[in-house]
Amino acid sequence: LIVVLNGLLVPITLLGAHISYLLALLVAESIIRSPRIDAASLDANMLRMIAGILGGALGLGIIFYGANPLGVPLVPLVASLGVGGLAVALAARPTLENLIGGIILYTDRPVRVGDFCSFGDHTGTVERIGVRSIQIRARDRTIITVPNATFADMEIINWARCDMMQILATIGLRYETKLEQLRYVLAKLREMCLAHPKIDNDTRRIRFIGYGSTSLDIQIRIYALTRDWNEFFAIQEDVMLRVGEIVEEAGTSFAFPSRTVYLGRDGGLDEERGAAAMHQVRSWRGTGQLPFPNMASSRREQLADTLDYPPRGSPDAFNPESLEGEAAEPLSAEAESGEQPCEPESPKNS
Repeated sequence: LIVVLNGLLVPITLLGAHISYLLALLVAESIIRSPRIDAASLDANMLRMIAGILGGALGLGIIFYGANPLGVPLVPLVASLGVGGLAVALAARPTLENLIGGIILYTDRPVRVGDFCSFGDHTGTVERIGVRSIQIRARDRTIITVPNATFADMEIINWARCDMMQILATIGLRYETKLEQLRYVLAKLREMCLAHPKIDNDTRRIRFIGYGSTSLDIQIRIYALTRDWNEFFAIQEDVMLRVGEIVEEAGTSFAFPSRTVYLGRDGGLDEERGAAAMHQVRSWRGTGQLPFPNMASSRREQLADTLDYPPRGSPDAFNPESLEGEAAEPLSAEAESGEQPCEPESPKNS
């Protein structure tokens, strides 16, 4: 009977070890199925890994416990496992590095599943964060797989953490532009951005930044109040078109990096509009309303959100809440979570 029991003890021990391992994985999967956890997220993969380690440790404990009644010496067995484990650790060093990289990604959380990010020369949306690697869907719809150790050492730009999206442009006016015309353009650009309901007023900066090799340079740095790519490009397009209208209204034009040879057929600058722009600036100066270096607070309040956006004539002009015809392209799957992203440094009310 003792021989029979000892013979049954081996398969029972192995079966118990296997069941304990499977039970740990089953508990982990039941937790992962919770609506709060994405099955492809790093949280889920870390939970699976921890469950596997605990299940394996529990299984080894059961095997050691079952080996003792059979007279198997545990000390040599443990020592052999230690030596074998060291050899395996040396051979699997890259895997261990990626595992540690996964732990770093889990603790620091530079990105999450669904975040739009840039790293190295690539840009894409995080689709899966595993224990060994991270998978990112590039803009050309290909999958980029990066080992965790490599990704954790990269400089990562997480666009999903931005609360606004920057519009940065430098426009150059022709050198024939009079200084009063230049002031007119600057003032009208600032008024336009103040009046635009989709442009943040506290972070705007529109300044004449110097004399370029072929142009009078104006830098526009403003922030669009959106976190959706398609809406951002629509806002940027609208702003750039309005910039062109203001330059044309001032009676000047954009400069190009080329030499201009004047012939008799060239109409040159619009003198009538140029005179009107200069008259307007002189009027501001005479009435104490010259908006330099900054615009009066009363004028800013008067202009706030008075511009039509989408512009008049657009099919969305009477429904500014949606841009039909273009699918939403949010920066993150958690775009509406209310998480406060990084605040861009910027001087106020330029």
